[in-house]
Parts: sequence; C-alpha cells; structure tokens
Amino acid sequence: MSVKTFLTVNGVLAVLYGLVFVLMPANTVALYGVAPEPHVDLNLQFFGSALLAFGVVLWFAKDFRDLEAVRGVLIATVVADVVGLLLNLWATFEGLLNAVAWTSTIIYVLLLAGSLYFLVTGSRKAA
Repeated sequence: MSVKTFLTVNGVLAVLYGLVFVLMPANTVALYGVAPEPHVDLNLQFFGSALLAFGVVLWFAKDFRDLEAVRGVLIATVVADVVGLLLNLWATFEGLLNAVAWTSTIIYVLLLAGSLYFLVTGSRKAA
C-alpha cells in the first residue's frame, strides 16, 4: 500500500465517522451503550465536526508532494490515534463503553500501525 492510498483510506474513514457522529449522535452513542442525552449528543457532534475536518486534511494530504508535509500529517495522525486509543481503552475498562468499543480499538491500532510504518520507512511507494 502506498502512503497515498493509506491517507485516502484514513481520510474517508474519518469523514464517514464524522458524518455519522454529526448527523446521528443519539444512535451512535446508544450503539456504544451510552444513554443518549442532549449534552452527550452535542459533545459527540463537536467530536464529529473535528473528525470531519481531520478527514478533509488527510484527503488533501494524499496529494502533497512535499515529503515533510506528509510526515507532519502522519505525526499528527499518530498523536490523534494514540490519544484516541488510550481514551477508548480506559473507557472500555472502566465500563463507560460496551464491547462495541473494541471495534474502535481495532481501528485505532490499524491506523496507528499504518502511520508508524510510513513514518519509520519514510516510504511513499509509488504514490
């Protein structure tokens, strides 16, 4: 997989999740076993808006020609994935989220592994 393909997949996932969180917060939060309350829904919508913005950045980053700019985006992705993964694990172990949260854990781990791979190898593999 090239870094361009990785950033495309990552960007599409972020945009899709962001849209779901913005447009259907009550359904989404209920899926994770959390009671849908107005303040929870609003916070999830704010999270979704940030995820949408991040997805758009990833989408445009796939076409960056400057390797240092791509590296900066990958570093930001690593930071976001590590923090998200730790929060997700903490919430799962504390019982704040149900077993569905393990799917988020898998996604975080896979995206983190991809970002680290491209950072360590410095590879752009036939973008």
